[in-house]
Amino acid sequence: MLKGLLRTIREIYFHHNIVLWMILVVLPVGVSVFMLDMFSSQIVQHVPIGIIRQDDSHLVDELERKLRSSPVLDVKMICSDMGECEHAVIQGDLQTFIVFPNDLERRALRLETPVIPIYSSGQNYLTNMFATKEIRAVITAVGADMYTSQIEDPVKTEIHSVGNVEGNYQGFLALGLVAAMFHLAAILVAVYLASYPLRDHCVKRFLGYANGSRVTLWVATFVPMIVILWLCMMGCYAYTHRVLTPMSLEEFIMVSAGQLFMIIACAGAGVTFVGVTGIMRIATGVAGVVGGPAFAFAGQTFPLMAMPFAVRCFAFLLPLTHMLQIQSTMLLGDVGLAPSWEVLKILMGMAIFWPLFGGLTIFARWKQHVRLETEYEEAHK
Repeated sequence: MLKGLLRTIREIYFHHNIVLWMILVVLPVGVSVFMLDMFSSQIVQHVPIGIIRQDDSHLVDELERKLRSSPVLDVKMICSDMGECEHAVIQGDLQTFIVFPNDLERRALRLETPVIPIYSSGQNYLTNMFATKEIRAVITAVGADMYTSQIEDPVKTEIHSVGNVEGNYQGFLALGLVAAMFHLAAILVAVYLASYPLRDHCVKRFLGYANGSRVTLWVATFVPMIVILWLCMMGCYAYTHRVLTPMSLEEFIMVSAGQLFMIIACAGAGVTFVGVTGIMRIATGVAGVVGGPAFAFAGQTFPLMAMPFAVRCFAFLLPLTHMLQIQSTMLLGDVGLAPSWEVLKILMGMAIFWPLFGGLTIFARWKQHVRLETEYEEAHK
């Protein structure tokens, strides 16, 4: 059995199969490293803004001092008119500018609730959202303190993130994208491995390498893939986690187990798609539809609790959703271990169900193709 297993692995993985290694290692690792480097910069700070002072008053002076003390904002220009600031926005020198209108302080003291216009570039929505949110917070705070004693030099603030020492997106967005990349890669590689013997009409030949055992063929086809993707994913995760809070052994084991179970579940789902459809093109399309947008439904960019019930059900069925929950809780230290165990149990159930269901479907498909290949050989003798 062992000889047949090793021979089958050699034929599948080392028989001039460049495409397999491209989607198994080069694509997921290469894209993951690229995304990690892309998100290595610090979280949004020092957004360049401009100010137009039409009112020369103590209130405007206070507002400007508060804006300058914010770590999110960087007052780059004091514009003489609208045209100057608009030109700077078009040139990309400013993201946002504020107009302090005439008689701002007088109208505020008369409780007339004056409006302070804020103009931002329409090309960078996320950056502008950070800037306008901070500007509104500063203006609101100054307005609330108008009738208290003024502080000439306001206390400066700093931004820190729990579990993220460097304060960048590698520990949040990029780490989730890496998991999403391997989530999709596991499904696609499983689809490729399960379907190309069907496409090339060589199921009977591969079963011959496996001494006629479909179990041996299943193990030789998918276990090496799972191990390789798991090791690659752990390597990318370790590369990312160098800028985060150090992990304990228990936390590392928890995350590694979650990654393994996610890859096993995704591989089983990919096999199921092939077993049900029997056609590589259709199975690949289904894998893309399911795995492609998974990150958008996994709760990393938008809270699951705010999604419609049907979408939450779909998100629950995705292994990625539970893997991201484990990764997120690990940033909290030991306090995250207990809830992670409950999530890990769900991933374990998926890692058992999908390979078993996928194995049943692909076994039936192999049996069908062996019969077809035998009939074709007999007809052309």
